[in-house]
Amino acid sequence: MGKVFKVTHAQLGKVFALKLIGEELAATTEARELFYREARLASSLSHQNIASVVDFGDDEHLGLFMVMELVEGEPLAKLLHRERQLSVRLACDIILQCAEALHYIHSNDIVHCDIKTENILITEVQSTKRRQLQVRLLDFGLARSLRTSRMTASLSGTPHYVAPERIRGEPPSPSSDIYGLGILFYELLTGKVPWDGHVAQILAGHLEQPPTPPSQLIADGLDPALEKLVLRALAKTPAQRHKDMAAFIYELRTVMDMLGYGRRARRGGPRRVVIERTKDERAEMIRIAFEGCRLPIALVSPTGLITVANPSFARFVMGVDVEVEGLTVQSTPLASAWDAFETDLARAIGGNGVRRILEVEVAHGEVRRLLMWLDPASNDHAILGVQPIDV
Repeated sequence: MGKVFKVTHAQLGKVFALKLIGEELAATTEARELFYREARLASSLSHQNIASVVDFGDDEHLGLFMVMELVEGEPLAKLLHRERQLSVRLACDIILQCAEALHYIHSNDIVHCDIKTENILITEVQSTKRRQLQVRLLDFGLARSLRTSRMTASLSGTPHYVAPERIRGEPPSPSSDIYGLGILFYELLTGKVPWDGHVAQILAGHLEQPPTPPSQLIADGLDPALEKLVLRALAKTPAQRHKDMAAFIYELRTVMDMLGYGRRARRGGPRRVVIERTKDERAEMIRIAFEGCRLPIALVSPTGLITVANPSFARFVMGVDVEVEGLTVQSTPLASAWDAFETDLARAIGGNGVRRILEVEVAHGEVRRLLMWLDPASNDHAILGVQPIDV
């Protein structure tokens, strides 16, 4: 809605983006309300993956205006049109950053309601050693605050990305953003949206038709764990999707780590740690001892890397029997319950044992109390263990 210009602040000399609303459009009450809602919501947010709003108002010469951080880059829609479909690694990176932005706005009781390629800008930022891709989420024109009592169930957004419950007349929710993000993920991986055609066909697809598994549309196939994540986000009812954006992020990070796409992955090879028995008999002895232990236990490096873990630890951390050696504790769901993990790990590596009692939510909303302990081990590692506390 409106036109955007590149402008320079007269006193500061800093460049901004200036968004103006045409006089005819601004004359309608609905357009003015939409503009002010977008401006207020966007100006309340501050996140590296969201373009910030620094000022807005109604000027006698310019009319309705919004001053935003200038973000120069390529629209995701243009990138996808050129590439047809993105690599799995690139798609995962883009979706992870989008999910982190959405998790932030959800934590501020806001839902975006309009996730699509046109509302995402791809930029580059300079890190300490190299330039990295950065995603910026744009356009909060359809965003809604969950705090207001005026939430309506009126259908808005782009038909290709709208959640089934929104079509049925339910108000927007964080789960409807998860669905929209799932559609976007599907589109980046396959080069097409799950349902296309005229509007009635698209809406019927959302309501009634299962999506074609993305692995069938990708020449090299798709990792089953990643496909399961995408299809879970595309479930027809919110109860079947991830419970919130944090759960989506945890699962995506875990899959990315298993595929070697994790942001902390080391150069020169995958993250999996291979312990050679002939060179490290001590590690092999630890592995044998751990496997004989019924309680969850793992050997952790100073960076949080899980170098040895027994099956009980894998089931405790991930909920299923998966390989966790080579992952970091920080990339697992355990990190959400243990905020001070890195500080506690440093203490343990330094020779001081740590004991913490944490409350962790398990199935069906049940909360369990657990004793988490870290003890120093040889070779600058620590042993991490878990002991349930009976109440």
